[in-house]
Amino acid sequence: MSDYSIAFISNEAVTRGYANDFLTEKWLGNFKVASSINSKRLENFKIDFCLIDASKNFESFNHLKDFCKNTGIKKIIIFHSESDLDKLKRLIKKQTDRIIFRKVERINGGEFFKNQLSELIKVFNPNGYQSFMNLENIETSIPYDLILLGASTGGPEALKQIIGELKPNMPPILLVLHMQPEFMVRYCERLQRITGLKVKRFIDHEKIVPNSIYIADGLNHMEISKTGSDYFLNRGSDEKVKGHCPSVDVLFNSAARLKKSNLLAILLTGMGSDGAEGLNSLKNSGAFTVTQNEETSEVYGMPKAALEIGAAKCVLSLEQITKILSLQEL
Repeated sequence: MSDYSIAFISNEAVTRGYANDFLTEKWLGNFKVASSINSKRLENFKIDFCLIDASKNFESFNHLKDFCKNTGIKKIIIFHSESDLDKLKRLIKKQTDRIIFRKVERINGGEFFKNQLSELIKVFNPNGYQSFMNLENIETSIPYDLILLGASTGGPEALKQIIGELKPNMPPILLVLHMQPEFMVRYCERLQRITGLKVKRFIDHEKIVPNSIYIADGLNHMEISKTGSDYFLNRGSDEKVKGHCPSVDVLFNSAARLKKSNLLAILLTGMGSDGAEGLNSLKNSGAFTVTQNEETSEVYGMPKAALEIGAAKCVLSLEQITKILSLQEL
């Protein structure tokens, strides 16, 4: 049984039928399919993820703003026609941290929405990562508020491949790479040349913002904390943890204390075991955790250590990791 619940809303009967049949067969948790955001079917129903078909004959624009203020909903994915996007964004412009807009591609009378629901199920069903692990072509519509990356030996080239494919409008990315401080400035410059995102070495007490990649500078540990609704980076000690400063474990453990379920953490190629325990803490706090597979790792130390203690929900190739991250957007 999944801990998450889904609501699917569409005033198109055929689309609702597709969604209901698909969720009945595939979803292991609670769900509701309704014709309107004001439907009595949704009364007293706890919603974690809500998918709203606003692409055709949508009659609830006037109520959408109030509905999106429901802070109990982790994410709301609104499917829209191209002509309605500006109208939707004006209505709910202050709620965009939890809302994803996706243009509808109608495929065979409901296949598009079945594909979207399928991606949710792959991630959030219990043990759903088992099928997720073995997909040759991975796509995901699940948005994350934060993305954490940890790497060591082989990491510089792996990260260049990943970061070079990232698109604008990304959530903040926090990166710990085992690299000597004297090489870090030039490496950041190299990354900046291949991405439109802002690449920077982190600053103590800095507020993190989207479209930015924050990199530990090699002098101190990097940690994350929360004040109110904002997240900040903090400079930790310079004492080595598992032989490293900065340490992936230090960043991951600080993020685990936030207890955010919509957080993606990825442990890439590297020697040793740094990051394994922190990744396990993140998994236990509700985050979605990924390790790079052996075949594409230059050194299969850190990912293997994480896998051995059950810290990874998903084991993926570097190409698959790149694809997942390239599909993320706010």
